[in-house]
Amino acid sequence: MMFNSGKIYCFRASWELSSPIRKQTIPDWLSVESNWQGYTIWTVPWIADVARVLGALEIEDSSDAWKSYLESLGFQNVTPVFGEDLFEDKLYSI
Repeated sequence: MMFNSGKIYCFRASWELSSPIRKQTIPDWLSVESNWQGYTIWTVPWIADVARVLGALEIEDSSDAWKSYLESLGFQNVTPVFGEDLFEDKLYSI
C-alpha cells in the first residue's frame, strides 16, 4: 500500500493559557518544547503517517486539522509558524 508522506507542521502555543502539559502524555507523532515564548510544537510525519495507517490518528494532514487536534490536547492560542521561525535558535532548519 502506498501513501503520501505527511508534511512537518510547526506551531507555537501559549504556556500561560494552555492546560498543564505533561511530556509523557504527548503522542510520539508530536515534538513539544517550551521556552520563554511558550510551547513550540512540530509534527513528526514519519510517525504520524504510520499512526494514520494503523488507525491511531484520525485527522487529515493539514495545518487546520493539526491546529484543532492540538487544541483538543489542551494547547491554547495555537498559531501556525514557518519552520525557519521555529528553529531560528538552532543550527538546522526543516
